[in-house]
Amino acid sequence: MTNANKEWLQVIAAKVGAHASEIQAVLTSHRIQPTPVLGTPRRMYIREIEFSGVKSGITNAGAFCFSWKDLDHGLWAMLSEQNFRGKSTIIEITRWMLRGNKPSTLQDDVSSWIHKARLRFVLDTDIFEVEVSTSEQVIGSLSRLRAGSEAMPLEKTILAKFEGVTQFESVMANFFMQAFSLDTIATWRKYGSGEGTPVAHGWAALSGAMFIGTNYEVLLGDLPTQSGVLARLMQMYLGVPWVSTLAAARTALQAVELAAKSSSRRYEQSEQKSKARIDSIRNELGLKRAELEAMPSDEAIRNAIDSDAKLLLSTQRLEAALSERLEREVAALRFAETACIEDKRDLQSHNDAISASAVFRRLKPKCCPRCDHTISKAKVEREHKDFACSVCGESISNSEDAEELSVELEERVIASQDALKRAKKLRNETEVLLQNQRDKIQEIRLRIEVNTQNIVSYAKRQELVTMVAVLEGRLEEASLAKDPPDDGHSTEIKILTAVVNETEIRVKDIRDGLLEDVSKRLVHYAKAFGMENLSDASLKGNGNLSLTKAGAATSYSRVTEGEKLRLKVATVLAMIEIAEKQGIGRHPGLLMIDSPAAQEVSPEDVDHLVAGLQEVSGKLSHLQVFIAGITSKAITDHIPESHRQQASGSAFLW
Repeated sequence: MTNANKEWLQVIAAKVGAHASEIQAVLTSHRIQPTPVLGTPRRMYIREIEFSGVKSGITNAGAFCFSWKDLDHGLWAMLSEQNFRGKSTIIEITRWMLRGNKPSTLQDDVSSWIHKARLRFVLDTDIFEVEVSTSEQVIGSLSRLRAGSEAMPLEKTILAKFEGVTQFESVMANFFMQAFSLDTIATWRKYGSGEGTPVAHGWAALSGAMFIGTNYEVLLGDLPTQSGVLARLMQMYLGVPWVSTLAAARTALQAVELAAKSSSRRYEQSEQKSKARIDSIRNELGLKRAELEAMPSDEAIRNAIDSDAKLLLSTQRLEAALSERLEREVAALRFAETACIEDKRDLQSHNDAISASAVFRRLKPKCCPRCDHTISKAKVEREHKDFACSVCGESISNSEDAEELSVELEERVIASQDALKRAKKLRNETEVLLQNQRDKIQEIRLRIEVNTQNIVSYAKRQELVTMVAVLEGRLEEASLAKDPPDDGHSTEIKILTAVVNETEIRVKDIRDGLLEDVSKRLVHYAKAFGMENLSDASLKGNGNLSLTKAGAATSYSRVTEGEKLRLKVATVLAMIEIAEKQGIGRHPGLLMIDSPAAQEVSPEDVDHLVAGLQEVSGKLSHLQVFIAGITSKAITDHIPESHRQQASGSAFLW
């Protein structure tokens, strides 16, 4: 361990109040490596670009081959007089060969035309070559070329072979990350729910600083702002030490904080579930206890059965007596009904007889209706005197006797009706008493049956006793207090926070001075590129660029697209120049710019941009810049024909 690493570790340990070994254990578990050494630049330039294949589905279909050799440092251009003539494709294929993955901006139909591609590049003094065949699947190799004798060609040593897109990307990433001593940039990708996940950005993201396309959303690279790569990419290419350490520590801190929040959230959810479980157990326990208390003991049940059995016997006896009584009263009722009917009939017959007698008395016969013998006057007088019929001599009743008999018969009817009412009342009362006794018997029998079943359910009572005991045990277990989990998160957070704070101080000490110098040179280049009203710029550690233009404060995100292009180029060149002066930095010195005139840049401004690039390439001998655009005097005046691939009229570059 170097002295810088030890000193850094000891400072953190002192801040946390822990032993250095504890700090080292946390760093190791999160793969945080100290990187205190300033970045040493390695320079790269393209030596040869070649690709071939067969065009199809267009007017000028057929085989093609593009080859551009003997490239060197300096300013180069791919030009055509019309759009869509293959300029951008050259840049995209170069990016493909360097990154190992096909750019999304390379059209599918164009990429399908490419059958073979080769890129030769120089890294410091070493020559390397990537060869790829894409006819069916991506197959190729990465080789190192060494010069042999003058008469012999370059000797090739294959460093790695690959089959498939994944292997191709892995080979190129591993090679360049080691060659430029680059570290992956760890960032934290947040989700909408507030959670997130660590993301490691490798060569595909870092190589974005060498390419400027037509999307100027971010100042450096080609990943969106929300990726969190911009600031770290800028610091890394400036050669600022501790950058990868700081990025890894921040990402680890966010991951541990999220884990702590998740653990706390799980604990809260567990507490809520535990509370709900306790409430549920208490409710069930209350129900079972109430059910057990409502269930009487066996002795009480047997006593109740004996008492009800005696009561049932006495009630049944009374019911039998009432049944006999009811039978007698029903018979008496029938007798009373018969007597009443007969009395009423006698009275009616008597009344009918009186009525008939009254009619016949009014008759005064003169002779016998049988023999026609004349009735004598003496017989008529005897009838009035002795109440003897003048015809037959029989005795006839007088009206007084009839009256007495009518009164007697009516009294008999009244008496029989009263007797009938009394008989009905007695029968009804007895029926009610009898029904009450029978209902009582049914009620007693039901109680005996229920109590008998309760005796039979002794097993159920024991089951209830057991269930109550089990529920009481569960309630006691669920009610035990649980301490919130720590899982060591608090200690890790404390240590990682100290790591981030201390590392950030060390990054800031070097970064701020470099950014101040870069900001000054950025203004110089931007003015040279035509932004004459730009008076001041301040490149911040987070990658934001504040500007003063025409005396008004603004920022990179608020200027025009054409101004963004010039600021992007100016920023990269300023970083390369400052790093070159101080002998630090990691930018390889290769820059490829696509279609600068497409973003509201006037021919005069293009002239300023290209002239500025020519000036810089003269100062920085290791710089290699490619520009793809429409043929214009602004470009051809500053880039010699030997440094141009140019198509005239409607012709294609390949």
